[in-house]
Amino acid sequence: MPGTVWFANVPRAEVTPDERAATRAAQWQRQLIELFAGDHGPARDLIAGGKLELAGDNTYDLPSVPIWHRGPMVIVGDAAHAPSPTSGQGASMAAEDGIVLAKCLRDLPDVPRALAAYERLRCPRVERIVAEGARSSRTNSAGPVGRALQGLLLPLVFRFLVTEKSKAWIYGHHLDWQIPISRELSQAHRAV
Repeated sequence: MPGTVWFANVPRAEVTPDERAATRAAQWQRQLIELFAGDHGPARDLIAGGKLELAGDNTYDLPSVPIWHRGPMVIVGDAAHAPSPTSGQGASMAAEDGIVLAKCLRDLPDVPRALAAYERLRCPRVERIVAEGARSSRTNSAGPVGRALQGLLLPLVFRFLVTEKSKAWIYGHHLDWQIPISRELSQAHRAV
């Protein structure tokens, strides 16, 4: 059955387990309708008219996981790094992990070195993505005055600051299967 999945970063205290258990979908729906009352887009109508399967919950940013591998076991994707939904990078980061891990296993002489290289190559990028998502999450929910200012300032921000060039490190990232992992490791070593 088709549907839409979306999230809202609500400026409020954390949802407790008791609140989560006691709050029904209709109550979450009313809270969301109130939250989007001043929104000029379709959010309020979509919330009011839709059948909602809600998960009122908290999100946390984990800036880094101390160990990505132990013995022959390795973590990838959200297990190693769970960026905020505002980053829009969860699935692509997991795919990147898979490619880099496969290249490391292909090109390095043994599993321990391959897993160490995978972690070394991936940590800087994913930590930067997680930090960017956390920054974005903190600034996503504004009150009435903030929304008015956003309406005035966001066109300027997107015209001059959030440009294709400024986001190329996120969206223009390219992994080439043909490049040996040894070259990527030497480039990473020089970057440090």
